[in-house]
Amino acid sequence: MKRFSKILKRITMAACVISLMFSGKTMTTQARGLIDTSKKGSLTIEYKYGDRHFDGVEVNIYKIGSVSSDGSFFELDSQYKAISPVTDLKSITDKATVDEQWKKILDAVEPYAVNTVGPTTTTTSNGGYAKFTGLDLGIYLVRSSTVVDESEECTYVFSSFLISVPQLDSSDNWIYEGGVYSASATCKCEKESLNEEFELLKRWNDAGYENLRPSSIEVVIKRDGEEYATVTLNEENSWHYSWSDKSGYMWTFEERVGGDINYSVSLSDTRSNANGKVKITYVLTNTYNPPDNPPPPDNPPPDNPPDNPPDNPPDNPPENPETPGFPSLPEVLGAIRNLPEVLGARRLPQTGLLWWPIPILVIVGVVLIVKGIRKNSKA
Repeated sequence: MKRFSKILKRITMAACVISLMFSGKTMTTQARGLIDTSKKGSLTIEYKYGDRHFDGVEVNIYKIGSVSSDGSFFELDSQYKAISPVTDLKSITDKATVDEQWKKILDAVEPYAVNTVGPTTTTTSNGGYAKFTGLDLGIYLVRSSTVVDESEECTYVFSSFLISVPQLDSSDNWIYEGGVYSASATCKCEKESLNEEFELLKRWNDAGYENLRPSSIEVVIKRDGEEYATVTLNEENSWHYSWSDKSGYMWTFEERVGGDINYSVSLSDTRSNANGKVKITYVLTNTYNPPDNPPPPDNPPPDNPPDNPPDNPPDNPPENPETPGFPSLPEVLGAIRNLPEVLGARRLPQTGLLWWPIPILVIVGVVLIVKGIRKNSKA
């Protein structure tokens, strides 16, 4: 009997385990790396600050990544991979840098998504909850509107963030319930003064090429993707512009520079808080990039110059070319004047310049010949 009782207990326990495994009412998890990409997902986000919960907050989500084909990891969609400084999501494993890496991705993709991609939108209700269902599995950018409280003269600002659908539980398994993958989060909220101060600065990184710098630039300032103002920055205003507005907006900038100038533009921002006033400084830095192939000179030398090229080789040489370096000689000997002072010019003897002694010399010569003949005859 005792042996039969032990066997019965084991059978009962096995039946209980099997019934739990096949029960649709209990939450189950699939092992990490075995995501069924044919399933849909849900996302729940809570909005609160302290004990205060916010209904009526507009929440926009943008899908920026997908589950890999084998269901083992996530990857950015092609349009976001092209602009993200971090593209290999599997490499984000170091806990010391994981937040930094995801922040780089967020900063790169958020302006692009807001300006060019339509979001999926809902509004918080039921005590500050936003619920999205029927989502394709992947990585989502979450961006929320702000809450302005005139009575408190403050603004509640909700931070943008990235989240994966599905999400891992504490046991490092994908959360899966009732045939749906799920994820949840509480949005970070900060209470700030009603208005913020902003300034835009232009900096130049072009040592040695300052002469190529434009005298001014135009910058289009956009608030949440829509044009807010177009400003001109130059030396007169110290390449600086400032303004104030309510907090919670996303500010982006488009720079317009005339001419073909090899400058690349980068943006950085710093945030400070003094006496309850928030100030955000945006810095646009233009870096000069010398061209890889500078333009050729106006008169480039020939590819294969001759060893001793002539000074001015004629296209059609004359039929009877004269001796180089000598002028045309008259038939009268001694008529040459002012020979050119060039290398190799020959100096001819200058005889016959005076003609009057010739008759005298002839007469003297004849006399001498006659005397010689007489002397020889006497001998």
